[in-house]
Amino acid sequence: MVDYGGYERQKGAVDYQYGTDSTSNAYGRFISQQRGNRQLGDMYQGFQRQTPIFKSQFGKRNLAGAGINSGVERGAMQNYLGDFGRDYGRAQTDLTQGLQQYDLNQNNLDAWRNQQNVSIEAQRATDIANEAAQIDWLRQLVGGL
Repeated sequence: MVDYGGYERQKGAVDYQYGTDSTSNAYGRFISQQRGNRQLGDMYQGFQRQTPIFKSQFGKRNLAGAGINSGVERGAMQNYLGDFGRDYGRAQTDLTQGLQQYDLNQNNLDAWRNQQNVSIEAQRATDIANEAAQIDWLRQLVGGL
């Protein structure tokens, strides 16, 4: 006889595994996003705090100030701003790619769950067909009912 409860237990096990894995993935994504945003915020705050200090160094060496147009200061500031922009952009890209990995993991979990459920249903249909064939064989053997 087909154990219909067994299929439901299998589906329950799949749903349980899917739920725990999805929850872990969602929490990992949340933590990663939180840390990434914190890192970006810290980078920007540090940049805001360091820029006046960096710029004031040129005034101390008479390379900046009223009436002074220093190529040294201009070049250094362009490098300073460019380096920050590059590093900040890379950090944003790293965060985005990290979060995309969590999204990919979730898509894989969804596909796994769907595949498992389809497999369970296919096995159930096969078992029912086999049971029906056995009943038909018995009916033929006994002489019809």
